[in-house]
Amino acid sequence: MVKKIGKILKFTFLIALFVIFLDTLAYPKALLLYKNSEQGYGYNILLKYVAPELKTLSIAYDLMDVESEEFGTLDLRSYELIVTCYYSPTMPNAKTYLKRLYDFLLNGGKIFIINNIGATIDSSGSNHPGLAEINSIYNLIGISYTFGWKKTKPSEISIDKYYLLNENPVYLTKDRDVEPYYSISPYTKPIVTVKTSDGNSFDMGFVGSIGAIISYNYLFDDNGKVSLDIGKILISLLYGDSKVFKVLVIGKDNIALSNALGYALVRYDWKENIPSVLSIYDLIILFDGTVPITDQKLINYTFSGGTVVVISKGDKKTKVANLKITSDIFPIPSEFNIEFNREINYIEPIPSSIPLVSSSDNITVAWKILMGTGQVIYYPSDLLTKNLIGLFMQVVYSQLPFSIQPIINSFSIYLDDFPLPAYNRKIDDITREFGDITDNEFYYNVWWPTMKKLSDELNLRYTAIFVANYNASVKWPFSFQEYVNTPEQRIALKELLNSSIEIGIHGYNHIPLTKDRWNEEELMDVLVTLKIFLKNTLGEEYIPYTYVAPDNIIDDFGVSKLLEIFPTVKAIGTTYKNPSWERNYDFSVIKQGTVIIPRTTAGYYPVSNLVTNSVMGLMMLGTYQYFLHPDDLFSKDRNPGNKTWAEMSESLREFLDIMKKYYPYLRNHFSSESAEVIYDFFTQRPFIKKDENKVIVDISMGHHLPRYYYLRSKEPFKLTGGRIIFYSSNLYVVEQFENRMEIIFLK
Repeated sequence: MVKKIGKILKFTFLIALFVIFLDTLAYPKALLLYKNSEQGYGYNILLKYVAPELKTLSIAYDLMDVESEEFGTLDLRSYELIVTCYYSPTMPNAKTYLKRLYDFLLNGGKIFIINNIGATIDSSGSNHPGLAEINSIYNLIGISYTFGWKKTKPSEISIDKYYLLNENPVYLTKDRDVEPYYSISPYTKPIVTVKTSDGNSFDMGFVGSIGAIISYNYLFDDNGKVSLDIGKILISLLYGDSKVFKVLVIGKDNIALSNALGYALVRYDWKENIPSVLSIYDLIILFDGTVPITDQKLINYTFSGGTVVVISKGDKKTKVANLKITSDIFPIPSEFNIEFNREINYIEPIPSSIPLVSSSDNITVAWKILMGTGQVIYYPSDLLTKNLIGLFMQVVYSQLPFSIQPIINSFSIYLDDFPLPAYNRKIDDITREFGDITDNEFYYNVWWPTMKKLSDELNLRYTAIFVANYNASVKWPFSFQEYVNTPEQRIALKELLNSSIEIGIHGYNHIPLTKDRWNEEELMDVLVTLKIFLKNTLGEEYIPYTYVAPDNIIDDFGVSKLLEIFPTVKAIGTTYKNPSWERNYDFSVIKQGTVIIPRTTAGYYPVSNLVTNSVMGLMMLGTYQYFLHPDDLFSKDRNPGNKTWAEMSESLREFLDIMKKYYPYLRNHFSSESAEVIYDFFTQRPFIKKDENKVIVDISMGHHLPRYYYLRSKEPFKLTGGRIIFYSSNLYVVEQFENRMEIIFLK
């Protein structure tokens, strides 16, 4: 019995240790530093005003005398935050102290300085720090300092309203200290600015992502009352600027969700546990959660106006043939139809919930419920797949009071395998409709004229993807006899060179560039052979910017060798339908100036599939990439309905008309142009922040304009630096044409 009790106590003790360990992982720890020689100055301020805020944020802290032996041997790496409060500028071993702070910041720490850095004079009377040592700290937190302290009577004091403790008047009329601090980072913002009677201006409070500093004279007013909200300063420092749009994900990693957020170019934090501060987030996503939510912090967040998205499987199951959404989620034509054809696990809607996604049998599988002034959205994890991540983003963004999503706003049409070799074959699928003609005549006398007519009538730009051979050679000799035997191919190439159509390359033949198919030396030889052939055929002035992988397959080995021989290639075409999340089958940047552009849409019919696949691309990134082939007519897998060319071309025309009608804002680009836009999209990101009664979108100087966004707002607004180019239901498409665009709410 005693042994049993001992085992239980031991087990309980281990659990307690484990809980303590988890607790230390979940929350940061702070070190509060004061000088004992200052007779309680810093000690009292830290204990009375800083410690309670840390407790509210569930942040453990140690309070320590910086002049003590204990501090001299303390390992600062066990802390995430240091808060200092000193009155005097004197510090024992001042340079050593500053170097320790410098190392702390380099290792990812953050610092909040109340009053001054407290180490500009060494207490030994010599070896004083200079501006270089002092600014080694200040520069890291985004400010610069020069000597020049003075006391003066302020003529005007401006305080960022967000950091004011309350709306009551702040009395700051007496003489106050000023010193020359300057912000050197756009992300370290002055929150207290003092103007003096001589016309000078001094910033005496800053908050950035690594550090904050507030002069004592502005933390307290004339009556000794705290004027600034220390809690908000700590939140901004530890968790980020609440003015920046940010999403919190709680739960284990999920590649579909991380890609969805990455495509939306939204800032996000991903944590395994619910943090103590939620107010800085515009959206919270909870993985494997339940509805109704039970965590009190999440409940408080929603009742205060926040949106929580719960993603989980649920305890109900149903077979879903098709998925339905309404036009308030995204503008969709009647032909839009998401084929699903499998089971979904979901949570049954709560009474009074609002449907968001339903099955074709009218079973609601995604829904929301209002809570206070906020809401909880339920979304089944079975719908969070690679091809449906755009649907997830639009379902969520459409329900927010305000959302803005950068988009590519570009589509390209690829004439894949054209011009192509032909073999003077009589094929039943051709002769039944056109009589006694060959595949040569169909490609170049029927298919190609139809495509040119469509281009003229709908003002379309094509990228033709030239293939020289269909042989299976992966070893020398490499010849171009199929090209030689197809005179129509040479004529079409010459026509393309003199037209407004871009010519891309498919390769020497139709064998994918992968390590398991090609010997490295043979691959390099065949790529050089193709390069020489293109120069001889298309001329010195021809530069290939687009390469489409045969069968949409390529690996890193193939990409590397391709770009070694063809460094001008900007776009490598694959397919988004590949279930792999590898970068070669995803919209991604693979090197400076080069991107993977996977096709989203292919073929001629059914129209509903073409429309749906394209719209899913628009939901995801604001782009679709459309591929069609001249031999689709007699390809059994691409023409399973055995349709005639007249039927297929009519279906093609119907699809293009629908897309032009419903999404007139979309820009049609050559593949190389689309590649440039996609590269800029991922590498030149906008900085979006909230300000009083407006949202500011900044594009750095030198980055390319215009930029485009999906925007939704429940409040009326006006734009400066941008314009609305499309509106449907609750979705605006906005063009930004200046480096700063402001969305100003009209209240």
